[in-house]
Amino acid sequence: FFLMFLHHFRADQELPSINRTVAYSPPSFETFLFCTMMRTKRMKTSLLAPVLISAIVLFNVCITITTTVATPITQDIADEEKLSNSNNLIQEASEDSFNEITHQNLRVGRRLQEGTTTLYLPDYSAGGTPHSPSIPRNIATNIAMITDPITRKDTAFFWHIPKAGGTTVKAYYGKCFSLTVATEVGGLFGHDQDTKIDRFVRRGIRYMNVDTTTPGGIQHAKDLNLAESGLAKIIFSSYFHGGSEIFNPVNRGRFFTIFRHPIERAASLFYYRQTATWEKIFGFSSTTFEDFLHKGRGEKNWMVRLLTNKFTEKLSGEDLEVAKEVLRTRCVIGLMDRMEESLERFNTYFGWSSPDGDDCKNDLLHGGVNRNPHPKIEVGSEVWNLLYEQNELDIKLYEYAQVLFEEQRALFSYQGTQR
Repeated sequence: FFLMFLHHFRADQELPSINRTVAYSPPSFETFLFCTMMRTKRMKTSLLAPVLISAIVLFNVCITITTTVATPITQDIADEEKLSNSNNLIQEASEDSFNEITHQNLRVGRRLQEGTTTLYLPDYSAGGTPHSPSIPRNIATNIAMITDPITRKDTAFFWHIPKAGGTTVKAYYGKCFSLTVATEVGGLFGHDQDTKIDRFVRRGIRYMNVDTTTPGGIQHAKDLNLAESGLAKIIFSSYFHGGSEIFNPVNRGRFFTIFRHPIERAASLFYYRQTATWEKIFGFSSTTFEDFLHKGRGEKNWMVRLLTNKFTEKLSGEDLEVAKEVLRTRCVIGLMDRMEESLERFNTYFGWSSPDGDDCKNDLLHGGVNRNPHPKIEVGSEVWNLLYEQNELDIKLYEYAQVLFEEQRALFSYQGTQR
């Protein structure tokens, strides 16, 4: 009895490090067997009783030791399997995404080798930046960082800035590359009533059957699990935050866009809407640009507002910093005045190639899509100054995007050469 007491006391003291059920099951069986034997009159006087009791105690000790040792071994095996699965996923992503040099550059967050500034992405392997502005949660979780390797579950997400070449980009990838795109066309022809995600062909271009350019269409796309379907190669939307809600931490969006100087873009938009009566926007054809701006109309830091999701609130310098951080960490930058180079970068980043060669691209770039000639706004003119005053944060953001465009050149270098 004394030996049994000591053994049970020790097992109880070691309980936190072993499984409770396994630790107590053998003692319970042993106690039952021991009491049964002790109730048997013949066993009380038997010379075999001490031997049997010692054997039972030894058996119990072996079970406890085996359980204690096996538990960490089992955990180690499970951890090794998780690590192996993780490495396999990374390897699959690597083989599926980039050419070797570009992938290597993205993985390490490579800086420019010569004349570098402090603006480009550092190595995020340690996690985060110590003093970076806080990025909204849905962007941080649903939009991948530019240096993250692309996986098969990621989908390209083009932020369509009006009158900045976005319509050309749609035609370029839909027509020249035959990629399936999600645009406003997906809400036409009765597809806004569809209950299952699918594709359809219109004038030789493959579209998703959802409209990703309106809040209602975005919600429809989310309800039909557009990102999870993996059917769309590029999702287009001007609603950056709304569009990001289509994605999730597993099926992430890969953010890229084309920038244009805000004043040039505002002028192009105004004169375009004077003639684009099909868009049902009234009040443009009967006024001059100066009067239009004096009435307080026109865009006011549209890009910063869309990136920070502040449509009516007063903006501050902190909002500009948040917008910069979103671009710096998550956006492949393109510039309208460097369109051909920008498209080449996008193709390299996503691993896209055109079955039609350069002919289709040249036709689009030289002919243009949705172009609208208009008077040029002279620097220092009244219109220029009014636009600058209304869009000062956007102008600063555009200038920052120009710097990032040069900084990102390192991601697209080949054998020491630069594009």
